[in-house]
Amino acid sequence: MTLVPVDRVRIVHNPVAPDADPSTADVLNQVRLVEEALLELDIASERTPVEVAALWDVPFHPGEVLFNLIESPPGQPLLQLAAAATLELRRLPFTGSPVHALWLTTDKLATRALLASEGVPVAPGGAFDPERPGVLSRVRPPWILKAGLEDASVGLDLAAVVATPEAAIARGRELRCRFPGQPIVVEHYLPGREFNVGVLEVDGAARVLPVAEMTFVDYPDDLPRIVGYEAKWVEGHVAYEATQRAFPDEGTEAPLLRALRETAERAWSVTGVSGYARVDMRLDEDGSPCVLEVNANPCLSPEAGLIVASERSGLSRADVVRRILEAALRRAGSAGDGTPREGTC
Repeated sequence: MTLVPVDRVRIVHNPVAPDADPSTADVLNQVRLVEEALLELDIASERTPVEVAALWDVPFHPGEVLFNLIESPPGQPLLQLAAAATLELRRLPFTGSPVHALWLTTDKLATRALLASEGVPVAPGGAFDPERPGVLSRVRPPWILKAGLEDASVGLDLAAVVATPEAAIARGRELRCRFPGQPIVVEHYLPGREFNVGVLEVDGAARVLPVAEMTFVDYPDDLPRIVGYEAKWVEGHVAYEATQRAFPDEGTEAPLLRALRETAERAWSVTGVSGYARVDMRLDEDGSPCVLEVNANPCLSPEAGLIVASERSGLSRADVVRRILEAALRRAGSAGDGTPREGTC
């Protein structure tokens, strides 16, 4: 295996308290995967749990790359952005998307607006104010309501889908209380199949990974078919057990898979993400893909969609980590020492 020109990798991540919720604690699974991949690549590593405010004081050595696994805990959506901004201000090479792409993709309303302006289809919807719910007259029901800045399906539980204006207003008020200061997003709840499309940067270009479908096997009829918090994080819950990943047949579903891949690649390009990403999509009433979210720096746990899709394409976990490191060096324009090459700006 060709090695990247990196002497050492420092894995920076959120400190995890013993009572952390599963969406926060999962970062430790990602750290272990990266450590094991670096061992296979024969690259030395060190894990550094660090609060964002302390990133200014994390030591950096020439030849080192920071593997950025700092995420936003529930209710604190700007911490991930602050971490990336700090690393950029220090001119350090770090993995994943730059701060402008993280800012954009964290803001669901901004992402929707940009994608739509560039002709990338999104679910009909917009900003929702429960005291002025006029948007409901422009978006047909049923509706799904989300906190506008949260990640990892935080706030997207099985009560997120509503069918009446009264229920939408009540849900909007609940979200506003749970996530003060955040915008609320309302969208038409699309009835079609749901897909996740991982994208990995290879030699400076987007490589779209095998398309995964989120299927709902023996799923209760009275629950909305969404990949919400329960389906992702609550082991033993019926939604967790019944939501299963599958890979559609490349022969019989070729036109649909081609449309999904093309949409994912366009979303990657428009949002400016880097290194690796995952685009979540759902089919509308006509069977056409609509983008739900663009996830910069998606989960790298062993069972996460990006890793599973990478392995299905023939890439090992070490291959994935190597590509992510290469993308970081390429974006930094450096050999791993934080010093821009001549001619870069």
